[in-house]
Amino acid sequence: MAEFSLTELVPDVFAAFGGVCNRGIIAAEGSVVVIDSGISPAEALPLREAAQQKTASGNIILFNTHEHLDHTFGNEVFQQDTIIAQAAVRNVLATNGAKQLADIKQNPQMAEKIGDIHITLPNVVFDQQLTLFAGPTEIQLIRVGPAHSQGDAIAWLPQQRILFAGDMLFNTLVPAMPPGGNSLQWIHSLTYIESLGAEHVIPGHGPIEPPEALGALKNWLKTARSRVAALLDTGADRETVLAQVGAAMQTDFPRGAENRMPMAIGQIYADIVRERSAS
Repeated sequence: MAEFSLTELVPDVFAAFGGVCNRGIIAAEGSVVVIDSGISPAEALPLREAAQQKTASGNIILFNTHEHLDHTFGNEVFQQDTIIAQAAVRNVLATNGAKQLADIKQNPQMAEKIGDIHITLPNVVFDQQLTLFAGPTEIQLIRVGPAHSQGDAIAWLPQQRILFAGDMLFNTLVPAMPPGGNSLQWIHSLTYIESLGAEHVIPGHGPIEPPEALGALKNWLKTARSRVAALLDTGADRETVLAQVGAAMQTDFPRGAENRMPMAIGQIYADIVRERSAS
């Protein structure tokens, strides 16, 4: 894994790299807001140390963009701080966090990577939107899920036109699409996010690219859904759909992390089957 590093996007707003996911720090006039903690205490520690150097009061706010372990299992390093998330994040971690941890520790390599973890829940939750201030910097926390996950929310800085997208955006990579998300809502939410007019967009995974990357992922999702639906109309079974759509998507829209393709197309398949059964 790459060494922890900060990239200043504009004065006082930093993207943090070197972990499984991309994270961030917003610091102004001694106030600090951190975006996501990472997959483990070891990954979270240099992030919090960097945040601590930027605060005058010692008070730090951590925002979890969603509930997945690679964004929240470092929370215990921030257990003395305020940890904010959309309400579903706390609910999912409280009910399923221990199982997530047990499951991932079945992989010896991952067990060694994450070490001992105490699952630490957000202690402040919101429903649709919450506005914070780091000094004069306005930070709007906006619910956009369920999309990638149950509790997706973004951090939008309207003055600087900077967006921390969490896992609403995967750049150059096949998006992770585990159960619990909603591919149709993901498309709708990306349309909303595009409308904000961000000039800098920090993805949950992958390199920072121009804001048009939001549209590229939306098109990927729309095309995958269209192709799954078309094959379902022919009576194709699940295995055929996953194989044919996955291969076609990688040919037409090549992305890294191709091993995620079966899960991604499988989730889209499940979404469309559910939508049709409900109609």
